[in-house]
Amino acid sequence: MKFSFYLLGNFLKSFTLITVGSIVVFIIIDFVGNIKMWLLRGLEQTGEYYLNYLPYIVYLVSPVAIMLTAIASVGAMARHLEISAMQGAGRSPFRILLPILVAGTIITALLFTVGEIILPDANHRRLEIAETRIEQRKNPRVKEKNQFIFIGSDHSDWYFKRYSGITKKGDNVSLVLQDNGKPTTRYDAKNIEWNDSSASWVFQNGWVRYFSPEGNLSADKFKTMDIGQQTSVLPEDIINERQSHEEMNSRQISRRIEILRRSGEDTNKMETQWHFKFSGPITAMVTLIIALSLAHRYSRGGALSQQFGIGIIMTFSYYIVVRVGLQMGENGILEPWLGAWVGHIIYGTVALAMLFRSFRL
Repeated sequence: MKFSFYLLGNFLKSFTLITVGSIVVFIIIDFVGNIKMWLLRGLEQTGEYYLNYLPYIVYLVSPVAIMLTAIASVGAMARHLEISAMQGAGRSPFRILLPILVAGTIITALLFTVGEIILPDANHRRLEIAETRIEQRKNPRVKEKNQFIFIGSDHSDWYFKRYSGITKKGDNVSLVLQDNGKPTTRYDAKNIEWNDSSASWVFQNGWVRYFSPEGNLSADKFKTMDIGQQTSVLPEDIINERQSHEEMNSRQISRRIEILRRSGEDTNKMETQWHFKFSGPITAMVTLIIALSLAHRYSRGGALSQQFGIGIIMTFSYYIVVRVGLQMGENGILEPWLGAWVGHIIYGTVALAMLFRSFRL
């Protein structure tokens, strides 16, 4: 038990130091690369940008940091024959490395949690701060639309002459509610706005028309009407302020996919990224297994630098295969789920084979 805590303590200390060092290097390189922009923005915006960038940097560098940590800490203990001594005392290699594998599993779970809870908001603020005026002109974030139709998921069809995603208000709006393809209610309003307190749409200055199954029509004029829960359409469904997958969690991406499908748009990119929300954090666990398979055995002919070299080559080739898989999924060459998982399946299989082979040698 003491050795397990000793092994785990060494691993976590090294992981903390390497992660902090990687973050510092990452920020310095990014800052120098964008120094012209930050000189114009000022210290406050620069600090806010990197504060919001920090969770994403941790998410990006963690797999590489885990690989370097495992080779450095476990490899050093193997070179000093500490692991060999424990094997000589009757412990199996798997039992010796189990604390680190458990730590890797916890880190993987934490990365998934960060990706779901912290990253969407942080990335949204970061991308808005970093957006230059030139980028806003070239590829502006859609915050307002004019003269468009929106098809809801609850058999509702909307027409807007104008709608603002910032104020959550629209002008000259028509809403038709249907039941089995037949219209039941139609709202025509000069103005519409979202009421946060009641979580519903409020129509102003318009008419409501009711269509009976017998074909009769009745109409009422209104000054203000809260339609309550007659529709499940939310403001972010009509214009989503978060327009990239980096700014959304899995639930938001899933809802976005439904909207794109109803509009007849291609959903391969969003579907691939939805699957990658679950497969991405596994990168940390796979790189850890690769590193442990290289480092836990003492070899007179294998220097630690050689293990580092092999580990880095495998890790970055792993990253490349994952990115290629994502691109193939987004472009429809592979099924979205396969595009998000293919790199992890290939390298996960290789990593497990390497680990069990190293146990037998």
